[in-house]
Amino acid sequence: MKKVTKLLLIAMLVIFASCQKEDVKAEDGLQQEAELQFKDGNVISDGEEDKELTFTSDSETIKETITLMSRSSGSSSAAVDQAYDVIDADRDPYGSQQPVSNFWWSETPDASDYFDASTYFSSNDSNNLEFTEYADGTASLIGSTVSGTCTVEVNVWFKNKKTWAEWSADGGGHKKEGTAGYASNSADLNWYVIDHTKSTMVATGGDCAQVGTFGVTQRPDPNDPNTPNFGTHVGPGGANYDSNVGANGVSTWGWLIDPVSCDPLWLIDFNFRIEPKVDECDDCQGKVDNLTFKWNWHNDYRVRLYQRSENSCYATKIFDEVVGSDNDFTVDGTNADGTFGKWIYVYVGHCYYTKFRTDCHLNIGPGYKRGVMEVVSGTSTDGGELCEYEPNYNWCWWW
Repeated sequence: MKKVTKLLLIAMLVIFASCQKEDVKAEDGLQQEAELQFKDGNVISDGEEDKELTFTSDSETIKETITLMSRSSGSSSAAVDQAYDVIDADRDPYGSQQPVSNFWWSETPDASDYFDASTYFSSNDSNNLEFTEYADGTASLIGSTVSGTCTVEVNVWFKNKKTWAEWSADGGGHKKEGTAGYASNSADLNWYVIDHTKSTMVATGGDCAQVGTFGVTQRPDPNDPNTPNFGTHVGPGGANYDSNVGANGVSTWGWLIDPVSCDPLWLIDFNFRIEPKVDECDDCQGKVDNLTFKWNWHNDYRVRLYQRSENSCYATKIFDEVVGSDNDFTVDGTNADGTFGKWIYVYVGHCYYTKFRTDCHLNIGPGYKRGVMEVVSGTSTDGGELCEYEPNYNWCWWW
C-alpha cells in the first residue's frame, strides 16, 4: 500500500513538473487575458505558482464544507428562498383607532383592549423584524419590536409550508379580516404553523404586561378539531389589517405561553407587510468564505480548485468538475472557520493555472478576473455580500 501511495505522489509530481509557465503578472495580480494559452498541450500559468503548496494522497479528496450555524437561538441550515424586511401595517380600516404596528399583545383575557394603542408594537431605527422563507418549507421571524419602554425580542419559527389546496384539504381555513384580508384570494397565499418547539419571545422594560422569556404557540390550536385552524398565511393581501390591497404580507395569531408548564398566558397577533430585502454589499472584510465563479472560455475543461488545509502548507481539494462556456460554479471555504484562508489555487487540466487571493488583502468581488475565470458573487466573514470589484489604476502623467 505504501508503494502505491509513493507511486501516486511521484506521478502527481511528474505531471505538475511538466506544466509550462509564463509570467503574465499585472497590477494587484490581476490577469486580464481573455483566453487560455497553451504550450506543448499544457496550459500556461500566471507564473505565480506557490512553491510551498504541498500535495499528499489526501489532497485529491474533496473536503466537506464547514456549515456555520446562525447566532439566533433557533436556526436553519436550509437554503434561504427569500428574506424580507417587515413593514408595519397601517391597521386599515381601524387606522384612526389603532397605531401603525407589526405586533399586538393583549393585556386582557377577553381582548377588550383591542383599541388600546399601548398594546401595539412597531419598528423604529433600533428595532425591526425580518421574515425569511427557507427551501425546506420552514420560515422564521427574527428581530425586535417596541411599544413605549417595552421591547420584545422575537425568535418565532414556522413549519409545514402548504398551498391553499393542501391547507384546505387538511381542514385549514382562511381568516379573512381587515381591508387587505377581505380582498385577498386564498389561492394566492401559502400557509404555515408556528413551531412551538423552536419559538421564543423575550420581553424587557417597564411598559410590558409581563417581562421574561415566553414560548409561542399557534392560536387557535391546529390540533383541536373543535376549533378552526387558521395557521399563518403569507402572500398577496396577507397583512389583513392594511390598506395596501394585494401587497405581500403575513398574519398569524398565537399565545405567549409559560416555557415550563406551557400554560397560555397572553393573546398575541402578528400583522405586517413584507418586502424582499435589498441585497446590500460591503468591501471584503475578514476572510472570504464563499465564491461563485464563471468560466469565460468556449471549450470544456476539467477545473480543480484547492486551498491550504487549515492554513498549513498542505493542499486540500474543494472543487473538481468539467466546466464549459459561461458555466457558474460555487465553492465554500473548508477551514474550521468556514474560510478559504489566503488563496484559492486553480488547476486546469493537469496544470496549475492561477490563484485568487481570499484573505481580503485584495478587495475581491464580482467582476474580478484571473484569466478566463471571473468572480460572479461571494461573501466575506465580517463584511457579508461582496461589492463589485473596482481595480486600482495607477496613472503616470508625463508633462
